[in-house]
Order: sequence, then C-alpha cells, then structure tokens
Amino acid sequence: MALESLSQSLTEQYCCRRCLLLKRLDLTTSAFHWGDRAEAHGEVMKAVLSPIRGLLTPESDVSIAHVLAARADLSRLVPATSVAARRGTSCAINKVLMGDVPDRGGRPSELEAPMPTWKSRREDGGRGKAGQQRWGRRKKKK
Repeated sequence: MALESLSQSLTEQYCCRRCLLLKRLDLTTSAFHWGDRAEAHGEVMKAVLSPIRGLLTPESDVSIAHVLAARADLSRLVPATSVAARRGTSCAINKVLMGDVPDRGGRPSELEAPMPTWKSRREDGGRGKAGQQRWGRRKKKK
C-alpha cells in the first residue's frame, strides 16, 4: 500500500511537470510562427511539428513494475556535460566560438544609488509639520 501511494504521488507530480514542459514547448513553437519568414513556411512547419507534438502526452506509461524491473546501472545519473553525453550530441554548431560581445552591465556593486533631493523641506528650513516626525517611542498614558 505504501509503495502504491508513493507511486501515485510521483505519477501526479510527473504529470504536472510534463504539462508545464509541454506548455512551454507549445509557446516556443508558436513563437516561430510570428516571424516574417514564417508566413511562407507556416504550413510546412505545422505539418512537421503536429505529428511529433501529438505523440507527447502528460501521462506517463512508467509503472512500479517498470521501476522494479530496471537494471541498477539505469539509476545512475550522467551529467549532461560529461564526455559520454556530449559524444552523442556533438555537431558543428558546438565548435563555433563567439567573438566579443558588448558589456551590458548588471553588476550592482558598481552602481551608486542617486541621492534624493528634498527641495520642499529645504525651502521650508526644516520647520513645520513636514519636519516634525518623531522617531522615538511615545510614553504610555497613565
């Protein structure tokens, strides 16, 4: 019973994650249809993508029996950046080196915050209600 409950929980989480990834895939592929060149190739793109997308479903066909029957070596995770993983995905684009790119900044340690100007308080000389804010504790009434 405990194993079945765990399996059901994992199946629900896996389905939720697959739904999210499929939604991202749909949005990404729809973004390709927005370009100017997509007008000429839109139908061809749909014809290629539709059968592939139709095969991808949120439900998984992995059961407890599959997990128990799996070999021990299948449970080892191989990093995506390992030599073995990269050997199967090597292509010409991986060898292209990028040149110099412009510096876009984004380092908060190099930025200085601008000092605010309080002209209205300076004109008033610090007097009046605007300058009479009390920051200490008030005494309790007896």
